[in-house]
Amino acid sequence: MNEILVTRRRKIIRFTCHGVPTKPGTAGMLFTALGKKEINILHMFNTEHGGEEGDISFSVAEGCFEKTSGVLNEVKDKVGIESITVQHDLAILSFDLEETVCETVIGTMTLALSALAKEHIDVKHIAASRNRVFVVLSDEEADTASYTLSRVLKEDPIIHPI
Repeated sequence: MNEILVTRRRKIIRFTCHGVPTKPGTAGMLFTALGKKEINILHMFNTEHGGEEGDISFSVAEGCFEKTSGVLNEVKDKVGIESITVQHDLAILSFDLEETVCETVIGTMTLALSALAKEHIDVKHIAASRNRVFVVLSDEEADTASYTLSRVLKEDPIIHPI
């Protein structure tokens, strides 16, 4: 196991498209339009789904706000989006699972959430890939969260912008 926990931080903006029809190809239309404008999606997930409609949330780098807003306004009616909300001043922290004290994804996520809860840090979303955990929270809390995660999971914080 590595001695240093590397925490990556990036300021992001989250868009949530509400009332998106739950039919094949809808998400594809949305993300194809964003891709054609060379907008990179950093983080994406479906949220609440009913029988007829649901919400799609995704995050982009802070500098892509204007371009993303423009694309969403262009495709809103075609895709069938009822409304769009935007959350500014968010950050995404990520860390390598191989560099933590836990040997499982679920163990690392549990340890991370418990440590952040003790510091009263509001986690907006947590996700994992095979070898990384991603935590979305307010940018204002990112430094404290980075320090907390680094201390709990291994070492002092080392932040590398991505």
